[in-house]
Amino acid sequence: MKAIKALIPAAILLGMAGAAQAQMVVYGLLDASYGKSVFDDATDLKNDFHSGGDNGSSNGNSTSRFGIKGSTDVGSGIKAKFDLQSGGITSNGEVNPGGAFFNRQAWLGFSGDFGEVRLGKQDSVPFQTMIDFDFNGASNGVSSFGYANAAIWGRGREGRSLQYISPTIAGLKVQLGFVPEGNVVGNKAHGSVGVTYTLGGLSVAGSFESKRTETTERFASIAGAYDFGVVKVMAGYADGGVADTTASPALVDKSRGFNVGVNVPVAGFNFGALAARNRDTKGKAYEVYANKEVLKNTIAYAEIGHADEKNTSTIPKAGTGFAVGVIYIF
Repeated sequence: MKAIKALIPAAILLGMAGAAQAQMVVYGLLDASYGKSVFDDATDLKNDFHSGGDNGSSNGNSTSRFGIKGSTDVGSGIKAKFDLQSGGITSNGEVNPGGAFFNRQAWLGFSGDFGEVRLGKQDSVPFQTMIDFDFNGASNGVSSFGYANAAIWGRGREGRSLQYISPTIAGLKVQLGFVPEGNVVGNKAHGSVGVTYTLGGLSVAGSFESKRTETTERFASIAGAYDFGVVKVMAGYADGGVADTTASPALVDKSRGFNVGVNVPVAGFNFGALAARNRDTKGKAYEVYANKEVLKNTIAYAEIGHADEKNTSTIPKAGTGFAVGVIYIF
């Protein structure tokens, strides 16, 4: 017993030493706004004050959340890394009501000259590859790309995901992902790839993900953007799959379409507009936004968006949403 008691303080000291060596931070984002989403309007909800985590993180511009991440030098030029990020925080202080606490990120990884390898829950390869082409950051409440169901980033995060991110060499970066079939009935082993190339003001990217389940389709997207300095423009195309002619009746793809956007920086402000059109439903959606960093790590924004009645896969009828808010990043 004396020997065991003597080991306890030593173990505590070793743990403290390890914590001191690790570079660990608490981080997060809080989005507070007034307004309503396109979905809220299409379901006859009234304007209200919102946190970015309200109604399944569908209000305001960004999802309110916090996380813990860190890295430690483990030798041979390699760092161990992790990221644990909460689900959306609601106006009532709940975190992802009814769901997992670390709903957005929960992965362990290692990085070095070879790039980075991660395993766990994380954003999909298509999302990470294509999100920068959405100049309004895939707004929770008014995303035209999302409401038209034609988003170039259109695959969400998932667990048990093994990903590799290459270093950027001569402007080229490659990202690979794999999720095994596992033990859930209907799941399929699937892979994904994303490629990004930048040269001066030009950036182009493409992504692909195979079928996640027996009843879903594969996904592919491509986009390009050019920054002229006084204006930045983009165009992209997403293909959520092709009709499954072996099914009875055939499963018809509804996730194909075009995305366009423009962003104009003026005196510290960003003014922009984005629009999307679904190739199958003919549904259209648009959004207009303005934002500015008004204080350190504090961004004020205003945005409005509309999706027409043909977007029945995302809303029950036409809707117009808006938000005026502030985002604080820590």
